Amino acid sequence: MLEGLVSPSRGENTQGGPLSPLLSNVMLHELDKELEDEAIGFAAMRMTVTSIVKSKKSGDRVMNSVSQFIEKRLKLKVNQDKSAVDYPTNRKFLGFSFYCIDGVSRIRVHPKIHSKG
Repeated sequence: MLEGLVSPSRGENTQGGPLSPLLSNVMLHELDKELEDEAIGFAAMRMTVTSIVKSKKSGDRVMNSVSQFIEKRLKLKVNQDKSAVDYPTNRKFLGFSFYCIDGVSRIRVHPKIHSKG
């Protein structure tokens, strides 16, 4: 509704809207099941999915597979500008990043978030 008047929908739910979390959980439940069936470790915060694998080749394969599943089976769009295969230490996930000391992986507040304070 705009100014109290009903208007046609553009056919999409805006990200961050009140229905966004509910709709993303419903739609991406199928992706969760697919990743569990393939035994791929992942973390999901709707509409963000992070999967950590051992090699770039595996990363490329998982990225392609997940993107195809989301776009072809779920009929959703993958934001290619925000999608990447990269080292976990170079990525930000929900304001956090990963680092490794003496072979032990750790989590921290991402430097870009921390420097804003």
